[in-house]
Amino acid sequence: MTMDDKVCEQVSMTMLSEVYPQEVIERCVQQSEPWNTKVRRVRLSTALSLVLFVIALGPWSRRNQCQVWNSLVGKLSDLHPAQPDSSISDAGLSGRRQALGSQCMQALLQERCQLLATPASMPSAFFGRYRLMAIDGTLFSTPDTAANTAAFGRSSNQYGPGAYPQVKCVLLAECGSHAVVGLEMDRYDVSEVHGAHRLLSQVGPDMLVLVDAGLISGAFIEQVRARRAHVLGALEAGAWEHLSSQRRLCDGSVLAWVGPTRPGSAHYRVQRGMWVRISSYRVTDARLGEVGKVYRLVTTLLNPRVAPARELIALSHERWEIELVIDEIKTHERAQRKVLRSKTPEGVHQELYGIYLAHYAVRVLLAEAAVKAAVDPDRLSFTEGLFELTEMISLALTVEPEEATEPLLKRLRHKMAQHVLPARRLRINRREVKQIYNKYKPKKRQVPPPQPFEPQEQFLDFVDLLDPLASELPAGGP
Repeated sequence: MTMDDKVCEQVSMTMLSEVYPQEVIERCVQQSEPWNTKVRRVRLSTALSLVLFVIALGPWSRRNQCQVWNSLVGKLSDLHPAQPDSSISDAGLSGRRQALGSQCMQALLQERCQLLATPASMPSAFFGRYRLMAIDGTLFSTPDTAANTAAFGRSSNQYGPGAYPQVKCVLLAECGSHAVVGLEMDRYDVSEVHGAHRLLSQVGPDMLVLVDAGLISGAFIEQVRARRAHVLGALEAGAWEHLSSQRRLCDGSVLAWVGPTRPGSAHYRVQRGMWVRISSYRVTDARLGEVGKVYRLVTTLLNPRVAPARELIALSHERWEIELVIDEIKTHERAQRKVLRSKTPEGVHQELYGIYLAHYAVRVLLAEAAVKAAVDPDRLSFTEGLFELTEMISLALTVEPEEATEPLLKRLRHKMAQHVLPARRLRINRREVKQIYNKYKPKKRQVPPPQPFEPQEQFLDFVDLLDPLASELPAGGP
């Protein structure tokens, strides 16, 4: 740096340059309407440094805005020959964020957050030739301001309104790599179904979309099939139990016809009708669910020889990968912060895009480390990977990018590959929480927890496949 250089112009997120190149960020900023409404001078921040600052708000969630900014420019300021004052007040950072807007962050996510897995590098991300994808939703609490309440709404019950306004995010994630490649935001009171239907524009051929019972419908399945993809999902209790045309298949599942929906009977209608396969099963161990309860799955993979019912039952548990993605973001990346920072709706959108961009960057680096170490990406610790990345960012900011990029990235991937998680065991279904006013029973402190499963035990060891056409079966549940 020379005497005339500004510190903010030297900020370069070296460790993220391959994921978010500088030219792509600058192009996305130029598409941002709020930023281009007037000519802006370079003072203490540039558009590039602001975008990197918003992304850094995610992994550095325990620091306030000024501390995050100083994490980006503090060491560079110490190295500057003139030792300029590069700090910005919290109000100044909020004003620059408002000028930046959220459009550029959205454009960056849409352009750079792409699928990562290939059949050669991550075979576990596929079922046959089908790429495993999942859709689900989650809620984020926002600061209690009048603007956020009007924009997002809040929950309420017989005891009064909720503590905070909440924004609903619906995600499309790649199960094998945990990469979020699609994001839709809505008010609290807007159903996840609408966000899921909008995400279908990003579903392509040879994908197998895994969804929960709350999102599955005939119209959803029909739209997925129109994009030459397939669906596997749970059915709610009583759904499609009395379809007229049904035929038993060799693997114990049944082929059923879902007819067109009458006009005006639903927001999303089945236009032409389609064939689906329905499989029913029970679990024999109370640690996995309710013993005796009938669980039902629906899929558009109609050939039982290509996709046997028992394999689909085991495969349906891959949907839990998107729950782990949500856990990575809300519990580990945000360090269990209850409320977002932003007090305006535009700031909330911008902050959430930054959070998901930061998560995707960590997942890209973990995927590269996993491929080099010949392990599945979900075997590498996200928490340790996030820690290694944030520690390496501090070092990379003080080194020339041309000299540091490849050596530091190589070292970072090596460190990430060292944190291999133990093999997963089956998930125990103990649905009890400590909160009051909750539909689940409170925790019984005097009752010991269930015994964990043995490492060699598999889910299918505790599954009884049922005949969905048998009249003596009780009503099923999801």
